[in-house]
Amino acid sequence: MEWKEWFSKRAVGAINLLRGRGKIFDDAREKIEALIRFKEANNIDLVINTGDYTALGLESELKEARLLVDPLMHPSENFITVPGNHDIYVDEVKSHSFFFEQFRSVLYSDMPEYCRGGHWPLIRLAGPHVGVIALNSARPNPWPWMSSGSIPQEQLDVLDEILADDRLRGRFIFIITHYAPLLADGTSDTRLHGIINAERFLDKCRLIQSGAILCGHVHQTYHVPANGLNCDIYCAGSAVTEGNEGFWVYEVEEAGVKAKRIRWNKAERLFIVEP
Repeated sequence: MEWKEWFSKRAVGAINLLRGRGKIFDDAREKIEALIRFKEANNIDLVINTGDYTALGLESELKEARLLVDPLMHPSENFITVPGNHDIYVDEVKSHSFFFEQFRSVLYSDMPEYCRGGHWPLIRLAGPHVGVIALNSARPNPWPWMSSGSIPQEQLDVLDEILADDRLRGRFIFIITHYAPLLADGTSDTRLHGIINAERFLDKCRLIQSGAILCGHVHQTYHVPANGLNCDIYCAGSAVTEGNEGFWVYEVEEAGVKAKRIRWNKAERLFIVEP
């Protein structure tokens, strides 16, 4: 990487990591390995990752992250992801190309005619009963005090057509994006940190008959109902952040979805279902 690329938000992020923030990720490798064992032990059919594989969006970070999660990505039809704001970190074409280069094998759609702006939205038909729609809300934020996101208008515009498509009729719909449309208390995030067109996004989700909205960005595992929608919001939180480790496992049934919250057992060094 050229030296001039450090004169951006990336420099501030690197300083924060060196001053101590990096310590909360010290056991990331061990926790990813535990996550892989959990997936194998529980016969998880589909893995959904809502982004933030890296801290600074460096090519070297993405390569290492790709190697760590590789066991989760096979077969490719059983893994779907979107980038996080830390993966698309600064205002440069390289941030996008680095992510796509590493995750190319899983960045495909079963309904490619709906893709807008390159790869998005991604749509997967998972078995006979589940559909997944992945929207990319991550964008570069060059200023240190900003980490907000936005779903591009072209992705929102095509969402009506996707949800009306017969191939998704009768399926339970997971719609995923990096940024959280609502916080744990049901309020909107700030314009400096949240998804700035969350209200329009949630309005589009009113067309979902049965589903769930999955997100990340906020390092807290939580579930919150969305008023007027047939899909609650589940934030994955972070599988590796010290003190906030967690994620969700979903069992799709005829009556809807049964969500199980998973937490890190520090004493036993493994992930367990929360009682």
